[in-house]
Amino acid sequence: MIRSDKLLRGALAIGAVLASTLAQPVLAQSGGGSAGTAAPTGAASAPAAPTVRPEIGAVLIDAQRLLGDKQYKDAGAKLAAAQAMADKTPYELHILARLTGALAAATGDADLAAQQHELASQGPWMKDADKITSLQAVVSLYYNAKNYAKAVEWIDRYLQAGGTEPMMGNLRAQSFYLKGDYPAAAKALELEVGKVTAAGKLPTEVQFKLLADAQRRTKDEAGSTRTVELLVRHYPSKANWGTLVQRLWAKPSLAVRLQLDVFRLQQAVAGLSEASDFTEMAELALQAGSAAEALKVMEQGYAAGVLGTGDKVAEQQRFKDKVTKLVAEDRATLEKDLTNAKKAADGTAMFNYGFNMVYLGLAERGVAQMEQGLAKGIARNGDLAKLRMVAVYAQLGQRDKAKQVLAALSGKTDPVGLDDTVRYWTLFLNQP
Repeated sequence: MIRSDKLLRGALAIGAVLASTLAQPVLAQSGGGSAGTAAPTGAASAPAAPTVRPEIGAVLIDAQRLLGDKQYKDAGAKLAAAQAMADKTPYELHILARLTGALAAATGDADLAAQQHELASQGPWMKDADKITSLQAVVSLYYNAKNYAKAVEWIDRYLQAGGTEPMMGNLRAQSFYLKGDYPAAAKALELEVGKVTAAGKLPTEVQFKLLADAQRRTKDEAGSTRTVELLVRHYPSKANWGTLVQRLWAKPSLAVRLQLDVFRLQQAVAGLSEASDFTEMAELALQAGSAAEALKVMEQGYAAGVLGTGDKVAEQQRFKDKVTKLVAEDRATLEKDLTNAKKAADGTAMFNYGFNMVYLGLAERGVAQMEQGLAKGIARNGDLAKLRMVAVYAQLGQRDKAKQVLAALSGKTDPVGLDDTVRYWTLFLNQP
């Protein structure tokens, strides 16, 4: 989003340019003749040479000097004195409007700047390029004043006048968003993102974020999720990944049996941050028969300083003590259990013991057992076993193997959420 202080500096700069350039006809006066003085070329473009009478010209010169010195109160007084003079010519009114507009830009008075733009635009003296610059100044002032409806109105006028500054289209979209017109914001942001993409460039992170949120607020959940996926593809921070995973968690029909796998995905791409993340994942791991994974998750929570504090310290410690005891028992019977698992016709037990071995510090042997279990065949929840295999490969840095398994899962939608989980793992593993 365009920062307001940056826009204000831009408006002040425009004001300074106007103050020096727009008053040039005044500076050209000879200082005495009653017939007035001709304006220099470059300041006006009328066929007949416009003139400024010496009596008003002297006041306008003082106003210009005071503007340049940032003595805005005194400059305003001079301009008020010029305004009070009788029988001003159209060209004198034009010069007065341009200087008053410069003062408005410098002092942040958007309404006055808009009014003076209208006055200065009358007659043949204001070049199209100067009109566009003046319009841009008015836009900046309204945006800074948080009058986003007016900002949109003047951006439209700027674009209709032939303005080509790319920032203005983006500012228009942001103004819709900030004034709460989310349907218009989504439409405008889609247009801006499309323009940037068509030009072979990358939209900004802010553009993706605003578009995703505008789509979400208009109940376009599918479009919003697609935009967040693009955000993560191009700006893969943990925070952005966390936003995408939360979309998966918020899926109303997300299968309960997939929740542990979603936690494993979250752990890999964004990390766990809340105490409930660690404890819920650990409990699900224990329910799935992996006390070793549950203990590892709890240990990570304690190491992060998230567990072991607050009002659930005793409860968390009891659970940790429980899984610690179970892990010790699993370790004591591991070799015997493996021997029995290999005798089974189905590969489930072999796969599960291999998975536990990874978390018991026997990663190489564990992965081999898991691979053998998959090769033998897993009759029930075979796709979820493959998803677990992906998590282990990813944890061990074996990305190519993980992507091979994901390719076999591509397109599958049962249980609900599997396709999203597979897609996000694939996206993550394809990133540098």
